[in-house]
Amino acid sequence: MTQAELTDLDRRVLDRIQTSFPVTSRPFAALAKDFGVAEADVIASVRGLKSSGVIRRIGAIFDSHRLGYKSTLCAIAVPEERIEEVAALISEFPNVTHNYEREDRYNVWFTLIAHSPARVQAILDEIAERTGIDDILDLPAIRLFKIKVDFDFSGERGERVEAPPTTKPAETEAVELSREEKALARLLQADLHVTERPFLELAKTLAECGYDVDEAWAIQCTREWVEARVIRRFGAAIRHHRTGYSANAMGVWHASEERVEEVGRIMASFPEASHVYQRPSAPTWPANLYTMIHGRSREDVVDVAERIREATGLEAPRLLYSVREFKKTSMKYFAEGDG
Repeated sequence: MTQAELTDLDRRVLDRIQTSFPVTSRPFAALAKDFGVAEADVIASVRGLKSSGVIRRIGAIFDSHRLGYKSTLCAIAVPEERIEEVAALISEFPNVTHNYEREDRYNVWFTLIAHSPARVQAILDEIAERTGIDDILDLPAIRLFKIKVDFDFSGERGERVEAPPTTKPAETEAVELSREEKALARLLQADLHVTERPFLELAKTLAECGYDVDEAWAIQCTREWVEARVIRRFGAAIRHHRTGYSANAMGVWHASEERVEEVGRIMASFPEASHVYQRPSAPTWPANLYTMIHGRSREDVVDVAERIREATGLEAPRLLYSVREFKKTSMKYFAEGDG
């Protein structure tokens, strides 16, 4: 995939909106004020970034556990000649949001989200039955140290940052949402309109569906969800390959139980590591810590992994590089037939 040409404003916009899109009546005007440019310039930049494929969408990434759903990372060991066939079958499930080929014996990795552990298991059982492959890993998160996809487009950031608070998904309390709130959540999972007042557009859509809401309600509700971490991130999803970040690997590590918390927080302090989790080990898979590492080359990824190894004192990880992306989408929460 060819790298997109980015202007200075494009880079500044991307640095901001990938993690903290302003939840306000005129978000692009708020950005423009910070950048010292016109609102129209920011809107033109975002529209250009979307049309060139750099931005997949702008919207909410919800915490599935806060909405009463269960999520897990899975991997299946597929014979080389059957990878495309099996990956296509897995991608058919609407509960599968991400599906990748990675360099390992466990070569197809996918994220699965459903209403209950029983539904997760039922889907895995169906995959095993339909593929004839029962060598499947089910790796739900035990501790979540970090989820923050935050590429450095300006080159102005430091090497280490403060690690966010650790959470345990199994202990997360789900929120109760009204009909209106569920309807708003469905819209926020989609792609926000790039207009002067995108939250007004959301409110109009809800009003047309019979909900008695307005722009102020949509903004307030979204802000409350962001502050309460019901929305993990409200911002732009980036196609990193289009911006020069052409290499990424899932680093799988092993730490003793008494060091997991300490080591996980160290890993989370590296900005190049976007996802840091503790997950259960298995007889065929001894790893218990995971870091998604991004770089402009494999050499960059190896360098970051080595710096993490030095900082933690762990043995070198297995680096499972992404080979192919079969599916990457957002879960459609509160949709018909998603359970």
